[in-house]
Amino acid sequence: MEKVWYYMKKDKSKYGPYSDNELCALIHQGIIDANEWIWMPDMKGWLKVANSIYSVYLPETEDDLGL
Repeated sequence: MEKVWYYMKKDKSKYGPYSDNELCALIHQGIIDANEWIWMPDMKGWLKVANSIYSVYLPETEDDLGL
């Protein structure tokens, strides 16, 4: 069974459900940023994207590139 994800913006608005691939694309495109939250029904609470394995999909910033 495929994972079902939701995300929450800083203003507490919630979106979903999304598949794993859709979630990765939203993060990669910058629609979901490092300081926003993700959750799936198997989890007890929301997890910040920056603290998740999905952080690898975050777009690179100038800081990441050492600029």
